[in-house]
Amino acid sequence: MRRRFGSALGRGGLSLWATCASVALITGCSSETTSGVPPLLASSGATPPPVAVAPTIAPNLTPITFRPGPDFAPITPPPVQPDLPDPPSLLPDGEFNLLLSDPANPAVIPPVGSAFVTITLSGLFAPGVIRSVEVQFFNISRGTDITGIFLPTAIEQFRNTLIGRGNSYDDRINGITLTNGFTFPASLAAYNANVAAGERVLVIVVIRDSFGQALRLEARAEAN
Repeated sequence: MRRRFGSALGRGGLSLWATCASVALITGCSSETTSGVPPLLASSGATPPPVAVAPTIAPNLTPITFRPGPDFAPITPPPVQPDLPDPPSLLPDGEFNLLLSDPANPAVIPPVGSAFVTITLSGLFAPGVIRSVEVQFFNISRGTDITGIFLPTAIEQFRNTLIGRGNSYDDRINGITLTNGFTFPASLAAYNANVAAGERVLVIVVIRDSFGQALRLEARAEAN
């Protein structure tokens, strides 16, 4: 009798447990049996809860100021200079003088033979070789240029006497010397019209060598 009752109770209990489980699944009556089950979507179309969104960082609109680079001025190196020889000069015992005089016998200097000036030059040092020579005469008492009263051929001959000299052995050791000086004849009428006794005459000689280096020589004399 007890065994039947137990069998009947077992069968009835299993049916009762299945019924309770079905009801709990539908109605959600038991928290133990519904734990972890997601809720069903509502059919009414209600808006779901908002999803969290990461905050947006506002851009930095401040303009970026770049630091200017250093302003290095371009450096131009000096031009390369060749190893130049010494410029033209007068040696310590050199001489450059001017003499104004009337010849004792005008007939010995034809066709002018009237008046002249003489330049004495010695000890001129020009190792770079003389390239050009300029000659000018001035009456500094009147402030006039009197180069034109002397024979142009004499001035040209004076230039040619010096151009090309300076690098020979004798020129390098003793310097360039014009033996007895160099005489510039002038017409007596032109000389007397431009130079009077007691007035001072200036001669300027500019000597340039092949490297453009220059020497300026000056001498003064008083007319008699």
